[in-house]
Amino acid sequence: MRDIRASVEVRALIGAGKLRELHGDTLVRFECWRCGGTGRTAEPTSVIVLAHRVFRVVKLAHAGCADSQIIEAGAAAMRAVAGEPECRNTAGEPGEQASLGVAGYPAWGCLA
Repeated sequence: MRDIRASVEVRALIGAGKLRELHGDTLVRFECWRCGGTGRTAEPTSVIVLAHRVFRVVKLAHAGCADSQIIEAGAAAMRAVAGEPECRNTAGEPGEQASLGVAGYPAWGCLA
């Protein structure tokens, strides 16, 4: 069973549907937002949301590395996190590593 931890604020921001996706089989491995190490969603995992205006990038972290939280970021930081000029959705195969720098979150990277 997945141990995905999301604060009340993160839950309200990303919505119940997206949180259910995290608990599903969409994602198995991720790169920790805090330490950069490999994580598995079967272990305690925190949901981190980087936000700038209407754009949101969801990241995952080992629960021991960071608590679930929303972090306000500037436009330049959001571009760097997304790895490209625009933050856009990049779907991947279940268990696949994310390709745009959204730490291991292939199913949905940005929310607007």
